[in-house]
Amino acid sequence: MDDNSTRGNIIQCLKRTGGMTIDELSRQIKITPMGVRQHLLSLEKKGVVSYIARRQGIGRPGFIYKLTDAAADFFPNAYDNFSLEMLRDIKKHDGPRKVEQLFGWRSERLLNMYRNALMDREGMEDKLNGLKQLLENQGYLIELNRNNGHYHLKNYHCPIGKIATEFKEACKYELQMYQDLLGKNVTREHTVIEGSICCFYIIPVTNN
Repeated sequence: MDDNSTRGNIIQCLKRTGGMTIDELSRQIKITPMGVRQHLLSLEKKGVVSYIARRQGIGRPGFIYKLTDAAADFFPNAYDNFSLEMLRDIKKHDGPRKVEQLFGWRSERLLNMYRNALMDREGMEDKLNGLKQLLENQGYLIELNRNNGHYHLKNYHCPIGKIATEFKEACKYELQMYQDLLGKNVTREHTVIEGSICCFYIIPVTNN
């Protein structure tokens, strides 16, 4: 994250929302619009923020500030080119079924790790808060809230996102792992690799 805490907060806000105005950022991080504008100018110079015009009726257009692709470097990543090259080689020489098997093994390992870490948690909310902490420790950017009879878990940054873009098995087994961990009725509405700003999971309060 940016070494300035306020700019770091701005980056996180833009990552979570997909874009905000200066006034929205001002309200969110509780500094003046002028202060927000100065920090955005600094981030623009670094090439991690850009803006687009949004017409709002009569008068001058407003501006929406968004992160550029370069902003991904501000978030932790758990992959490198070596990992992708290895997976490509395995797919080429051993076939796609071997790649599928590898992601299955990874999912099983993570599932066992999460189960052990959460075994003393009681109730779905306690378990989900524990899972949120585990995921954030691995570099995920998680938002968790409750809406009537469901919990909404949103992941705004996946540390293996580059791998998942090319190897969809990663997303397939992630959903299966959450279902095995939290209940078969867990669903995923959309994902980052499909163009959304987050991977969005819906988890019933009482699951089976």
